[in-house]
Amino acid sequence: MFRHNIGPNGEVLGMHNLLGQRVRTENMVLADDPPLPLNLITEFMIFLNDNKLPNGRVNPLPALTRHEATLMTQPYREWAPAPFNNTRIPSESAANLLMFSTSGLENLFNFEAIFTRGFEGLSMVDYELSFNKQRAWGGLPPLSDRRWKEKGLDQLDTPTGPKNFQKAIDHLEKTSVFLFFSISEVLSKMRKAYNRVYDILAHFDTVLTAYHNQQGLGAPAATRGKAADLWAEFFFSRVEYITTRAHQWYVAHAKALHAQLMEEFRTAPPRTRPPPAGGNPVDNTVRKINLLLQYRRKAEYSFLIPLTGFKNTMSHWRHLSSPPLVNWTEHINAGGRLPIPAGSGTFPQDPIQRETLLNNRHQYLAKEAVNTLVPVERWNEEIPSNEFYIQMEQKMWEALDQAASELRGTPLIPTPITEELWITNLRCRLENPEPAGHNHWGWIGYRLDYSHSNEEWSTFIERFTADVDKWSVEGNVLGSESVKSSMKITWLDGRELNLPENDLSAARAHFKSLKESKSPLVESFLLPPAFLVADKHAISSYLTPPALPGQDYIDAADLLPHIVVAQAEFDATRDAIDRRAPGYEGHVNVAGAMLIEDVFPGLFTGMYHLQDVWNIAASHPTGLYLGVWTDYQKESWEQLNRMRLDLWKAASNYGQGRGQGIPRR
Repeated sequence: MFRHNIGPNGEVLGMHNLLGQRVRTENMVLADDPPLPLNLITEFMIFLNDNKLPNGRVNPLPALTRHEATLMTQPYREWAPAPFNNTRIPSESAANLLMFSTSGLENLFNFEAIFTRGFEGLSMVDYELSFNKQRAWGGLPPLSDRRWKEKGLDQLDTPTGPKNFQKAIDHLEKTSVFLFFSISEVLSKMRKAYNRVYDILAHFDTVLTAYHNQQGLGAPAATRGKAADLWAEFFFSRVEYITTRAHQWYVAHAKALHAQLMEEFRTAPPRTRPPPAGGNPVDNTVRKINLLLQYRRKAEYSFLIPLTGFKNTMSHWRHLSSPPLVNWTEHINAGGRLPIPAGSGTFPQDPIQRETLLNNRHQYLAKEAVNTLVPVERWNEEIPSNEFYIQMEQKMWEALDQAASELRGTPLIPTPITEELWITNLRCRLENPEPAGHNHWGWIGYRLDYSHSNEEWSTFIERFTADVDKWSVEGNVLGSESVKSSMKITWLDGRELNLPENDLSAARAHFKSLKESKSPLVESFLLPPAFLVADKHAISSYLTPPALPGQDYIDAADLLPHIVVAQAEFDATRDAIDRRAPGYEGHVNVAGAMLIEDVFPGLFTGMYHLQDVWNIAASHPTGLYLGVWTDYQKESWEQLNRMRLDLWKAASNYGQGRGQGIPRR
């Protein structure tokens, strides 16, 4: 599914997701792929401060004091007793060592290693794979429930309507990015990066103990927080959260599709033999049910990240870091007769073994269950009724429930998931008394178009606000009710600030001045490193909603009004922009409804950056960011773009021809 692409000169370009994608090497856009997300250490430091774990789980370990956590950011030379204050570099602290360890630049302070081994942890991957991987680490599903309904993916296909079932499958398949974490090369780098962090923090614990002893602050070891154990608690909880959240999202939508297909089955005319011309109508429904079953079975073994060898001393995570030895070959050869050993974490590390194990177990349980309806040797005696097939399909689905439950085990975190990871992060920041004054979160926006009347501006604000507020509809973003009332978008009129019309750079400079002067306007806000801009096209998109009638290359649900999101600090002279985000100029058009449920959490938590959003939006015919796209969407959009380009070329050639006296046809 994943492999390294090879360029025209034989060079390794970067890892690419082969699932349904055409391989392009000539214009491939690559992204750095650190072994662990760069924002993970930042979130770990926040965890040390607020002591909150995902989904309301209480931290079972003693916490560091605020003073102890602060010492992590201070150079050892400033506070550590001898010999721990004798560091190679004056600025060396636990915190800066941590940042380099997760970024793949772990050898930065080891000059000998740089010249002999380079930066071993840093590699490159296709930008779309990188984006989906970062979202997975952040716990974001590929598509919100609101967007799922908006795109009609919960509606069955009709003879003349859109083929929603395959589109739904395509969106479900975006979760296959979790298989990336099971690739031996990727997993090895993850393990090394995690263990480096663990070792750095274990050393910090040793230094901290010596510091306490020197200061006469020695407390019983059992009552003191240990940074290394807290890191393990934070990391293992994060992995369990993101896999459980993805599984919960996938199964909920798969079960809803399955229920609708079963209802379609019940109302279909019975099979006949010989079948009528074009086949029995029910056969297409059976095909979809079986296809959905196959995809769900694949997902069940994908949502598992092996953590064997990840350092840990806590008994409640030992089933993941040191799972019991199991003869998986024996289980596989048993053809599914042996139950998968109970306990989360007790699964094969190799995804191919996991696939075989789950397939065998599911088929065995399904056969046993179906045999209770009609013995298998009698299946061909007569044409079974639709009711028989309905019962059989239901038994097969229930058999997969059992087999998957055996494979996954029971997670430690409370289930079902009731709060998104970014909501937990945001809520804790709002509740934290330090730093004081964070009463709101959201965006600062600038009106930079002065050609529309005040009445049109009021209409824009009304429609834009209604669009943005869609994020908080019940059940769309888990836990939204706890922070919904504190979300705020503050608009500044560029005319009142003497900003030139459509001058985004001037707005950027003003936004920067607000931050640097610690204006009350922004100090009370939790803001992402970006701001909003209402230019002429953005305002017009809400006054006259976009439409492309008479074509089926782009769905109506993918043609939406937009707002401009601009990067707070942008240097257009950086070479990395052309290499990492071709054409990026520091701003992206984002569908208003995606602003809070998708773009805000990504930018606010550091999950991804605005240039990553640009790369995804660049595939849309109008350059619009709508979240993760599927391969089917991208191919349709590319066809539309090619048609538009051909028309433009034809018109251009025609115009040149007329200038040379070629007669019109």
